Amino acid sequence: MKTILLLLIFPVLLIAQGLKLKDTEDFTISIITDPRASFKEGGLFIGGEIEYSGAIYTRVGVSNFAVLKDGYTEIIGGIGVNFSSGYFDTVRYYTGIRLGVIKRQSANATAGLEAGIDFKLGDKSFIGLRATYDYRSDQEFYDYPNHMIGSGFIRIGTKF
Repeated sequence: MKTILLLLIFPVLLIAQGLKLKDTEDFTISIITDPRASFKEGGLFIGGEIEYSGAIYTRVGVSNFAVLKDGYTEIIGGIGVNFSSGYFDTVRYYTGIRLGVIKRQSANATAGLEAGIDFKLGDKSFIGLRATYDYRSDQEFYDYPNHMIGSGFIRIGTKF
C-alpha cells in the first residue's frame, strides 16, 4: 500500500518542483568516463558522444578501455525521453534504452537501460551523471556467464 501511495504522490511532487518535458532543442558533444571501472582496473575508461536533445533524445558514442585483456571498445546508441527543471531549464533528467556492440576478440551485443542528470555550467557547457544497467554478451570472454552489469559515468560536454 505504501508503494502504491508513493507512486501516486511522486509525479505530483516532481511537477510541483517544476519538472516538465524538455521543450528546447540542441546538439551536444561530450566526453564520458567511468571512474569506478577506471580506478578498479588501473586505467582510463574514456569515450566521446554526440547527441540530439529535445523532448526525445538520441545519442551515439564510442568508448575505449585499453587496459582490459585484449582491449575493449564499445559503440552504443541511446534513445529516450528528456525532462527539465529550473527557471532556465538548468537541470536535465533523462531515461531511455541503450543498444550497442562491444568489440573484444569478436563483436558482442549489449542492451540495457539508462538514467541520468545534467547540470548547466553556463550557456553552453554542462556536467552530468549517468547510471546504466546493461546485458553484456562479452562476459564469456572472461569465462563468466553473460549477465546484467551496472555502471556509472561522469560526462562533461558542450552544446553547439
